[in-house]
Amino acid sequence: MPAPGRPSRARHRRLWSVLALVVVLAAGVVTAVTLLRHDSKPAWRLVWSDEFNGTTLDTSKWTPEDHSTFGEGNKELACLMARKANVDLGGGLLTLRAIREKTPKTCGDNDPRFPNGRDYTSAMLSTEGKAAWHQGRFEMRAKLPLAPGRSKGLWPAFWMRPENGTGDGELDILEAVGTASTADPEAGTVHHTLWYDGKGTYPKQSTVVPIAGGTSEGFHTYAAEWDPGVIRFYVDGNLTFERNRDSAPWIDEAFAGQFYIRLNLAVGGTFPGSPDSATAFPADMQVDWVRVYQLR
Repeated sequence: MPAPGRPSRARHRRLWSVLALVVVLAAGVVTAVTLLRHDSKPAWRLVWSDEFNGTTLDTSKWTPEDHSTFGEGNKELACLMARKANVDLGGGLLTLRAIREKTPKTCGDNDPRFPNGRDYTSAMLSTEGKAAWHQGRFEMRAKLPLAPGRSKGLWPAFWMRPENGTGDGELDILEAVGTASTADPEAGTVHHTLWYDGKGTYPKQSTVVPIAGGTSEGFHTYAAEWDPGVIRFYVDGNLTFERNRDSAPWIDEAFAGQFYIRLNLAVGGTFPGSPDSATAFPADMQVDWVRVYQLR
């Protein structure tokens, strides 16, 4: 028999079992709290957005290119215009529209590639000179005009460039190109890319991501989180690509200053090639919203 005042061996075993259970439960609570803090990013706060709920473009936030040959370096084909035919709002959506013109459009004061005018028009917007940020989370919810087999030559993008020459990086949150065949590897995919200096001195960092259901069948959310020394890319809330100081040692130098946003729908150029007879026009890039978050 156990000595008076001392618990039996069975009681010892029960006490140890209860203590072990308490330790396991406590560890689980700590782990759950840690995961919640990491995954939910409770510190993000909305600092800028456009929900496109009006009927005209908010020019306090965006500057549209107008009669612009921007994209000459890529040998793009469209004249970028600010008219309603190319930049339209309605039903809570911004539409950037590429058009195959019946009559060529004269573009800018000096357009030697197309002295008789351009056969295509499209649109580009930017926040340059109006809003720029250093680090944060940048999101766009959009539907792209890239139906496989009927979209060759189209090139939508959501990207960022440095304000006032502060660094020479480029953050391509989303790029995608149209296809002439459903079997084309580009069909139903998007690109995430980091660039630096534009000269090839530093190899670009990029990946290609397949989109469930494709980019033209519905709206998807494309985002990048830019934290100190790391940039993460997301599609529909899922992490799809990451680059940091180990994989891109130049990341802090390239992204040293304030960056502004560009949205555009290019036609032609060295990346997608030229449209063909099957390319469907007008082609609409529809944007539900653009939002910028920063840490509290």
